Amino acid sequence: MRYSILLFVLTSLFGCSDYTKDLSGGYFFRGEGGTINDILSYNPDQREIPSNILRYNYNKDFIIAEQKPNETDDPLYMKNNYRFGRDKIYYWLIVHHDKQVIGPMTKQEYDSTLIEYNVPKDLALEKINE
Repeated sequence: MRYSILLFVLTSLFGCSDYTKDLSGGYFFRGEGGTINDILSYNPDQREIPSNILRYNYNKDFIIAEQKPNETDDPLYMKNNYRFGRDKIYYWLIVHHDKQVIGPMTKQEYDSTLIEYNVPKDLALEKINE
């Protein structure tokens, strides 16, 4: 019994996520390994970027992300329109001053959106460092 309680407490404290990192605008990256890497919001009313995040970056104004969607939607997420299938790479932009989450987008749409919102050219996608 004593060991069961200890195991429960340790799992509760350390079993939630393998890695989290605070980003900007009230968002954070959650990396649980495998195909569970997503960008979540501390505000439950904000739209989020579901797994699987391949690369991302951020500054005080924007978050950018590259994603290959998982085979099925996690029930906690809104359904996203992956119009070219789930085996493709999609791109996302979070614009803090407008409180917008734009995506999933193709690479061409993403590049145009970065120009439209004046995202600095030095804000480039980077590999996940866990």
